[in-house]
Amino acid sequence: MSERDAIEELSDLFVFLADNDFAGYSPLYEQIARAVATDRELLGFIAAAANPNARRGRVPVLFFAATHDRVLASPDRAIAAIYRGESHVDPMPLLRELIERDGSAVIDNMRTRSVQTNEVGRSAILSLAFGRSQRNVTTQTALFEIGPSAGLNLYLDRFHIDFTRNGNMVAGIGPDDANVRLECELRGPVTPAIPTEISTPNSRRGLDVNPIDVMNDSECRWLQACLWPGIPDRPERLAAAIDVARMSPPQLLAGDAVTDLHSALTSIEPTDHLIVFSTWALAYIDTNGRDAVIKTIDSVGAERDLDIVTFEEPRFTPWVSNFDPSVFGLYEGEGTPTLLGLRSWRGGICTTTALAVAHPHGRWIHWLEENHG
Repeated sequence: MSERDAIEELSDLFVFLADNDFAGYSPLYEQIARAVATDRELLGFIAAAANPNARRGRVPVLFFAATHDRVLASPDRAIAAIYRGESHVDPMPLLRELIERDGSAVIDNMRTRSVQTNEVGRSAILSLAFGRSQRNVTTQTALFEIGPSAGLNLYLDRFHIDFTRNGNMVAGIGPDDANVRLECELRGPVTPAIPTEISTPNSRRGLDVNPIDVMNDSECRWLQACLWPGIPDRPERLAAAIDVARMSPPQLLAGDAVTDLHSALTSIEPTDHLIVFSTWALAYIDTNGRDAVIKTIDSVGAERDLDIVTFEEPRFTPWVSNFDPSVFGLYEGEGTPTLLGLRSWRGGICTTTALAVAHPHGRWIHWLEENHG
């Protein structure tokens, strides 16, 4: 690909984000994305800053996180007030000034880090999938997350989650006094079976190339940097979830899901019912790697009962195929609709179900599985 084509591709990616993910959700990032898309000099900087092996589609989001990290590092600067919603001046002159001043740090972030949002709002979506997977399971559960970042979604049993429809409460699960409080809107004709509670897992583990230590303040700042500004409650919810995890930190292994997953899964207590899950993690693994990941999990599933819950773009989970893709057309411009899939191994037999389509951060869910509504 020529340099010109690479810049044009990057420009298109920023426009796509503005249209499909930021519009009506993160106004500041929508404004910045549209401005960056027309600034060839800035696009050239971003293209050069990205790791040559980075997945091109993820580069713009990584750029937003890399610059947000520098904003958070200097909370007294004028641009920080814009990110906090305290000022509404044009952010672009100050963003260009930040890059001119902190360009090497931005480049370092883009070369050494990955997007690790792992939004805790996704726990609302996961709670329904876990409840579905645990039907007729009587043993204790072991949770294992692929790409857990800091592992905050491993604590969903300690969050309170309210499900609503048309502004009316449908059901609430989780501790009433929980500091992490989530809300998810039910859409579509089917109301899923909402579990009365999420059982406390026997273990909370995960595997990440660069796991975040929740006890380390500077590493937790990167989690905050990966959040999109201008969305009410997200920073406070993240801080509360970090506090929950700090009470008993998860067991996170540093490693590659392609090469290290098998040994990690086979080390889990065999008497526990294993739930392996990923949320927007497989997008950062190439096609061959994703094939290797599912083959590894299937090889373990052939030997012990387990469930694989994936909350990913459908192109990254081709094994979850039994759904009408036209449902995605209902939600254009409301974030990238994300497919919730369940692959279960029971007694050496594998079944796969498309459970739902949902907002990537868990704001709403459209349940698909009518037989279990």
